[in-house]
Amino acid sequence: MAARLISFFLLFVFALTAVADLSMSYRRLLPLEGGSNFRDLGGYRTADGQTVARGMLFRSGAMTGLTDADMAYLDGFGIKTIVDLRSNEEISLYPNHWAAKHRIEVVTGDYSFAAMMSGEESGERPAMGELYPRLLESIGPQIKNYFDEALGEGAPMVVNCSAGQDRTGIVSAVMLLLLGVPEPTVIEDYLLSTDFRRPAIEDGGVDLAEAAKTNAFAAMMLEYRKAMPHPDRPNPLVTSDGVPYLAFVIERIRDEYGSVEAYAEKELGIDAQDLAALRRTYLR
Repeated sequence: MAARLISFFLLFVFALTAVADLSMSYRRLLPLEGGSNFRDLGGYRTADGQTVARGMLFRSGAMTGLTDADMAYLDGFGIKTIVDLRSNEEISLYPNHWAAKHRIEVVTGDYSFAAMMSGEESGERPAMGELYPRLLESIGPQIKNYFDEALGEGAPMVVNCSAGQDRTGIVSAVMLLLLGVPEPTVIEDYLLSTDFRRPAIEDGGVDLAEAAKTNAFAAMMLEYRKAMPHPDRPNPLVTSDGVPYLAFVIERIRDEYGSVEAYAEKELGIDAQDLAALRRTYLR
């Protein structure tokens, strides 16, 4: 009996050491051959001097391009849940092979990207400063899914969309703000997507022209690529006068709710007890 207990203890210590070693294998962006913008939200300092835990909360773009070596590396983190913020069209076009092969729970919503991105009755698409605050409502159920998993047994977990910058950027920002990370740091994390994205990897080798015949997201991506002078380069996430798009979301939250905590309580059902639980779980 004593030998079994010692053996179990050694295995437990080994597992903890393995995860610790993995968390030292990157600074923020994970070293993946076929990953795009796959990074750790951990390591940021809060206003009261605590630190967001590493190896618990990850964010990413589409994961279609992950190689077998990438999947084996990621398995070492023991990731339980992927909250996929993408639409039906995106998931169909760029499936997550890692989750399917390794039986990782994937939490999704049921919505159309084309409908979400539609503009006013004139058919014009809204400017990013208008679109971003609307995402709080457009992906409201998906944001709630993310925090339900974070408050439950979902971690370690990944949240992703196609580029890992817009919808994922908003969800990640809300999490960091609720954990007490200062706003300037949260915005800097958001802006890192321009450096860490790999659009060619996100494309997954799909023939967009062919896919566009039946997939609305593929059609929109094809239109975008034709309009942009450098479609293979991520565009900075700021307006022409340098205002980060995320700032419009934070401003909307403050104007309508007073604080991110009030927003979380009213729209996500996160009360003071839940907030304390989040901070106990994800801060060190």
